[in-house]
Amino acid sequence: MSGELIIQFLVLTAIVSGGIIFALHRVFVSSVEGAKMRLDRDAEAARAREAELNRKIRQADDELAQRKRELDALELKMKGELEADANKRKEELVGKARLEAEEIIIKAQNAAEGIRRDIEKQMELKIVDYSVKIIDEILTKKAKAALERDLIDDFIAQLREVDMSRISTEIRQADIVTVNGATDADVKQISDIIRTKTGREMTLTAKAEAGHISGVVLKFGSLQLDASLKTAIRDNAVALKTLVEKSYQDKK
Repeated sequence: MSGELIIQFLVLTAIVSGGIIFALHRVFVSSVEGAKMRLDRDAEAARAREAELNRKIRQADDELAQRKRELDALELKMKGELEADANKRKEELVGKARLEAEEIIIKAQNAAEGIRRDIEKQMELKIVDYSVKIIDEILTKKAKAALERDLIDDFIAQLREVDMSRISTEIRQADIVTVNGATDADVKQISDIIRTKTGREMTLTAKAEAGHISGVVLKFGSLQLDASLKTAIRDNAVALKTLVEKSYQDKK
């Protein structure tokens, strides 16, 4: 009896132990599988997060590359605009400098031309003055006398056409000025003309003055009729000077 009980006890103990062991095994296996599943889920989640992170990193890299390309394009555009603006400014400065240089050259040329014209004018005016002096110096005494004779005859002929109404009635005396002195016949002819034109007698005095070069001057006080060669040369010289002055004024 006791043997059977022991056996039954042992069998029961084995059955109970097996059940416990089986239960414990099931619990352990379930725990391991749960832990494994949790690990798998965590690993999958980690892989998903890693994939998302990689995706975001790639997206960030793409955006960074895009920004870099945009910055490079902007830099290139700004560089081009700056170069274009610099070239435009350079061309404007060069053009302005060229215009200023041309203006300076033109002013210098005009100044040089003006100086040249002034020199030419002064030379021409001096030539006129020297011409008067040269004529006086080159005429011999004999030539002056011959020339004077012709000039006196021309003067007497022209005197007949002169209007003497301006001669004051108070003037009763006049001088006949020549280089060599007028002859009595010259004095008489001039006196007759004056008496005919004024209706009164006038005392005439013949005077000799070498400074006239040649010709005759009839002086009625402050009034005079000048037919001297010197005055003729001077008058023509003045007229020529006036023409010279006008020609240079027209050139300016």
